[in-house]
Amino acid sequence: REFFPRFSPAVMVLIQRDQEILLARSKHFKKGMYGAIAGFIDIRETAEMAALREVTEETGLEITNLEYFSSQTWPFPDCFMIAFKADYLSGELSVDYDELEDAKWFNLNDLPDLPYSASVARKLIESFIAKNK
Repeated sequence: REFFPRFSPAVMVLIQRDQEILLARSKHFKKGMYGAIAGFIDIRETAEMAALREVTEETGLEITNLEYFSSQTWPFPDCFMIAFKADYLSGELSVDYDELEDAKWFNLNDLPDLPYSASVARKLIESFIAKNK
């Protein structure tokens, strides 16, 4: 008998604004940890459409220059994560507290606790750090 694992497709977006990145804190993260904006892809949505929607819903911001970064399967909760980088375009940060505990802009020299080193979220953030050193 063959077994094919089920994964729920999700997107992650790291938004860059000059020397800052927007990081968000999920209610499920360990205390003090922040990561990129993330959410599940809806039926009939492309990954790109989901990335734009999630950013707008969770932060009220508009982005531009959406660029694929990497992907990763993640066992909790069975996700296939598709990671993107994007540039801030416009808008005032307006956190959806039903989805997030917090979100804020962080300077390269003042980052909070970050996701685990094996995660695509951490690699995404580290790519910003490396590019801006």
